[in-house]
Amino acid sequence: MKLLNPNANYSINSAGRLAMTEEYDPSTMVIKTLTPDMKLTPEQLAMLEEMENYPIVYEDDCPKLTPQMEEAFRKAARARDKRKVVAV
Repeated sequence: MKLLNPNANYSINSAGRLAMTEEYDPSTMVIKTLTPDMKLTPEQLAMLEEMENYPIVYEDDCPKLTPQMEEAFRKAARARDKRKVVAV
């Protein structure tokens, strides 16, 4: 099994899914900025294609949103975007 982050520790959570249990040192974190002209590597494309086959799993701490909750997020995003326009 290929781990997503070789610097982190993983275990199986209560839902039987792989979960990161211990994060690595943030000072070793690599930040990459993607631009529209950048191309994904074949390995990255294969990883994305593999992830398309995984089902969405909702958990207690991350439940499926109700239509009312979705609308609240949309309203908050619109309000945030309006504030950004005014601030510029």
